[in-house]
This record gives sequence, C-alpha cells and structure tokens, in this order.
Amino acid sequence: MTLEEKGKQELTFNPRARLIRTIGDRLISGPETAVIELIKNSHDADSSFVRVTIIPPLDEGHGTIIVEDDGHGMTLEDIEVRWMEPATTDKIERRQSPDGRTLLGSKGIGRFATARLGRYLDLESTALISGCPSQFQTTKIPYIDWNVFDNVRYLSDVKFKYELPEPHNFTGTRLTISGFREDWTQIRLNALHTEMRRLVSPLDQADRTDFKIYLDLSDCTKENTGFNGSEIVNGPLSQRKKNIDLHRIQPFPLLNSCDYEVSGMFTADGDFSGKITIHRGELEPREIYLSVPLAEAERPCGLVLVQLFIFDRESAAIQRSMSRAGMGKLGATKAREILDQVSGIAIYRDKFRIRPYGDSDHDWLTLDKRRVQNPSMRIGHNQVSGIVVIDDEQDSGLVERSSREGFEENGSFRRLRRLIEEILSQKVEPIRRDFREGTGIGKREPDIFKKAHTSAEMKWADGVTSSLPKDKREKARETVAQESKKLHGYLKELEEKQAVLETKVTLGLILGEVMHEGRAPIAFLYDETSRLSRWWSTLFEINEESERRRQEGVKILRGMRVSAEKLRDLLRALSPLAGGKRGVPVYYNPNEIVSSTLLLYDRRIKAGGVETSHKADLDVRDILGFKEDLSTAIANIVDNALFWLDHHQMIKPKLSFRLSTNTKGCTIDISDNGRGIPEEFKKIIFDVGFSLKASGTGLGLSIAQEALVRSNGTITLVDCEVGATFQIWVPYGD
Repeated sequence: MTLEEKGKQELTFNPRARLIRTIGDRLISGPETAVIELIKNSHDADSSFVRVTIIPPLDEGHGTIIVEDDGHGMTLEDIEVRWMEPATTDKIERRQSPDGRTLLGSKGIGRFATARLGRYLDLESTALISGCPSQFQTTKIPYIDWNVFDNVRYLSDVKFKYELPEPHNFTGTRLTISGFREDWTQIRLNALHTEMRRLVSPLDQADRTDFKIYLDLSDCTKENTGFNGSEIVNGPLSQRKKNIDLHRIQPFPLLNSCDYEVSGMFTADGDFSGKITIHRGELEPREIYLSVPLAEAERPCGLVLVQLFIFDRESAAIQRSMSRAGMGKLGATKAREILDQVSGIAIYRDKFRIRPYGDSDHDWLTLDKRRVQNPSMRIGHNQVSGIVVIDDEQDSGLVERSSREGFEENGSFRRLRRLIEEILSQKVEPIRRDFREGTGIGKREPDIFKKAHTSAEMKWADGVTSSLPKDKREKARETVAQESKKLHGYLKELEEKQAVLETKVTLGLILGEVMHEGRAPIAFLYDETSRLSRWWSTLFEINEESERRRQEGVKILRGMRVSAEKLRDLLRALSPLAGGKRGVPVYYNPNEIVSSTLLLYDRRIKAGGVETSHKADLDVRDILGFKEDLSTAIANIVDNALFWLDHHQMIKPKLSFRLSTNTKGCTIDISDNGRGIPEEFKKIIFDVGFSLKASGTGLGLSIAQEALVRSNGTITLVDCEVGATFQIWVPYGD
C-alpha cells in the first residue's frame, strides 16, 4: 500500500541500524583517535583522572580495553536520552561541564569510538540522582554487540537489556571494550602513548592534579606479547624515578633548551606582541611586534598564543641543545633523531591538542617547501617544535572536522596559517639569519666573480717568476699574463651567462602579469577577426543589415588596433628582459624604461588602487649601456613595492618615480608610502636569500643590485620618513 493510499501527507527518515557502524568508521579514523575521544569524554565528565588499560591478547578479535574515570557518570535517564542518542547536541548547547570545564567533545560521537575499537561493550556508570544529592544510581548495560547493527534492519529495532545493580557510593564510568577491530602491535601502542603525551599542552604543568591520564600496559609482558608494556609508559625499571606515579602520562617537556625561543600573542585583529630570545648567543629577550591585516578570503580566528622552540641542526649545536635538555652526551645522529620525533607546531584548544597538528610528519605550514626555495633563510619543519593555543570554536571560527582530524579549510583556518607564516617570515627568520651571519655561523656568500677576478690576476706568480733565471723570467711572465687574460675572458663569459639567467628570473616574476594583460587583447583579436570573417562576404552588399555590419566593423577595427598596440607595447617592454645575448652597449632613454616597466604592472597598479607619479628633469639624456640591466632592477623594486602595499592594505597607496641628473649620470628614486623596511634589516636586504615575504626566494633585490653592478651603476636604500625609497644611479657611459 502506498503513502497516498494510506492517506499520509508527510515523509520521515527511517535510519538503518548499520548507520551506527558506518558513521563510526568514517568519523573515527583509527583506534588511537577512538581512545583519545574517550579520554576527552572523561574530561568533559569532570573526572579527576581517566585510566586506559589494555589487556592482551592484542590480535584482532581478541583482547580488552578498559576506560574508567571518576566523573559525574550517567543515570539511566542520561543513558537513554543522551548516550543512546547519536550525534546529540547536548555539548554544543552547554559548552561547559557542571564544574566549569570547557567541553572538548561537541559532535556526540563518543559511543562511535567504542564501536570503532571493539566488537563488544560492557558499560557501567554511577551518578547522583537529580534532586537527591546523596543518592547514587548505578546503571549497567552488560552486553552491547555492535555486530547486531549490521544484521538488524532499522535502528529502532536494536534493543539492549540493562541492569540496576546495588549502587556504588562514588560516581564514575567504566567502559569495557572487547574483541579488537584491529591488532594492537607494539608500534601501535607506542603511537598511542605518543598521542596521549601530546594530548595535553606542555604549557599546562605536568604536576597539575585536576585531570590525570593513565595508560596501563602492565598486563603486556614478554611472555604473552613479546615486549614489556610498562616500559612504554614508565621506561625501563632501572631508569624509573622514585615515587613515580605509575602509568601516568606525562606531557612532552617544554624544549627551552632550544637555540631560539619565540613567545607572544596575536590579537583578534592580527597584532602580535611578544619576544624572541636567542639562547645560542646568551642574549637578552628582544621585543617583537607585527601587524597582519585581514586578507581577502580570510576570516578572523580570535586570540592566538604562540610559543616556538627553534633549533640549529649543525652537529655541535644540536648536541649542545640535547645536553642542556638533560639527555646526556649524544651523537649528532641520535640527537637529530630525537628532535625529529618532537618536531612540528601543535595546535591546542582548551589545553588539549587538535590532531594531527604537531605530528612530526604533518607539515601543515609547508615549512619544508618554503625552505627548499630559500634554505639559507627559512626554518624547516624538523627545526621547530611549537605550540599554538586558540580560542573556542565560537570565538575563533576554527571548526574541527567531523573526523576529528584537523580543521575545516575555511577563512579562519587560512588566517591562522598565515599569522604563523608571517611571524616566521617577517620577524623570526630574518633575526635568526642576521644573528647567524653576524657571529660567523652562517657565512654570507662573497661576490664570487670579484673573488675569481682577483685570483685570475695571479699576483702569487710574481714571487715565483722573480726567483727564475733572468733568461727564463720574461718568458714565464708572458705565459702567466696570457693565462691570466684567458681566465678573465672565461669569467667574463660566465658573467654574461649569469646575467642572462638573472634576467630570466626577473622575467618569471612578471610573466603572470604579462599573461593576464595579454589575454584580453588576444581574446578580442581572436573573437572579432572570426566575426569579421563570417561577415566578409556580405559587407559590400547594399542593404540595411550590411550597412549595420559595416558600421560595427569600423568599431571592431579600432578595437583591433588598440589591442594590437597594447600587445606591441607589452612585447617592447619585455624585450630588455628576453635574456638574449647582450651584445654591445647602446644608447637608451631611462624615462622609457620606467614607463615600460609601469606598463607591465598596469593591472596590479589599477587593481590595488595605487596612485603613480613619474617626474623627470628636462636635462635627463640618453645613457650608453645595457637597458636590460636597468629594466631588471626597476622591475624587481616595483614588484616588491606593489606586494607590500597590498600586503599591508595601505590606504591610498602610492608609487612614485623621480629622475634627476648630474654631469656623470642619472639618478632614479623609486618610492612608496608603505610601512617601510624595519631598521634592523636595512643592512642586509640586498643579501642573497634574504626575504621578509612568507614565500620569498630572497633573489629580487640581489638580482637588482647585481644587474646594476654590471652596468657600473648602484642601488641603495635611502632613509626616508614614510615608506621605502630605493635610489638607482647609472652612469651616462660616454
């Protein structure tokens, strides 16, 4: 009989019983995650402790896990209306436990965790009866067979018997899970122990008493499992401390034996205030400040507490760090292995870690990818152990995935990720690099060509030839001079090749701009020529439609001319950067180079609302030299200026060019009204590898400087009250 025949006007969902297993398997990624979920449930029940006991045999289909706590427990009514209701909204609505703890669970998936761990469950819980402050009730469900859900048709058809035994005189819950879904190997137990150690923030002292976590593996012995389970948690018997709290999980210690330590906080507006301490140099803490405006596609992520412990990985440095941490004298390889195990930046909410952030193999900030681009500047994933503490979901907008594996990729998470990237790239990494180079740890690369040309002079040969007999001395000096000349020639060729490569790097910077600018005129030419081709046979007929098409054709031809001129100008602007053979110096107008560069960045200038000005003295004349060198330098400076004006979201951004002259050459001042370059970095901004951009390679300004050196020009950073001003000088060359 159909619904229509029954007279029903509404439809309802009738969930299948296997939904419990299906959802559980999808929401809980693995057995370690399931155990962590049950620990969080005990925390939310205001327990002072939770004890996880694993009893062998440890292979699939056997074994037992017991999870017990002394929380407020559940009455029969609680079990019926809350625990037996999948995905309850109770925790979402309350947000806090009766004792004021911020609730960690919010998805109502705790019961799925037990189904994920084993095939059977015995649940026993004791709670105070509501309204009766001294009357306890113990409820027991002696046997839940999760396999039943695979065999019964509908969820409402699944029924379990319960018992109300003589109540205990204390509250708490005990879950006995048996019939493992998966093997619990020694590797998996070690992973679980690590997960539990990372669960509680190390910023929260290890001796806190309001919530203790225990992992009891004492039933796992060499006789029945092949290993000693107690050693996983407590260490070897010979190394255990007196009065040790057996089986208690201890958080990983703060790694304040690091070389560099960063601590501070971002406000909800993105303003960071904190300090960096260079322990390696035994320096006093240094205040650091940073403001990160909200970018497009980002949303606020609330208050963010940051604590970073950064290590240099040279042999002596990392051995010294491990020794300061109380690990004794270790070899460099072993020391690096230990650091690898604890590396990663973890995210904590309400003192508990959000998986998988902080796992040694989870580089959520893509630090290694950044470091590949610029290894001398960037900090790799295996060089940092960090803690990031965030607000609750409502205040931060950071929403945990239903799988309990990380956050949803929303605007707030993109914001959080960028905040950490910016504090690293704009403050921590430059300060660390400056310290390393200033102390000779990280040596700056010398100008290799100047050094090579000096060596090619072969001054050392003078002493050798002077000791030769007079009749052989002149011949030897001639030979040395010839070889020196050859070497200078080879070096000149290498310089030419490097110039071509550097020019192509600059070309890559602006390739995206050119593709964007060229796409519109090319599309116009393609579409309109096709339209003219279709009309061509009828354009010269004498009728009303042909007349309309002739008038439209005139407009199309004008548009085609404009598009062609735009493409011509783009190609003309690119020609100095094409990377061809330099040939001989030519006369060129520096004004035209400035204009052509501005044309290349026209889209970004307009999109950013950047006001530009271009002024030049009347007596500025042509320069004899290589115009591609000046074009390369200007392009890199303009690219940087536009990036930072947009990054800092400057109100009424400006970019100006001022050309002036003297008897020897032309000066070009390029200025913006951004936030300028921090004082501590002004001396090193031209160094290869130095960059304040999160994804910067540190090549732009270095290339600009090298390009001008080849034309006997210079580039300097000029002190100014607002923004940054770079001054280029090129000689007339005649």
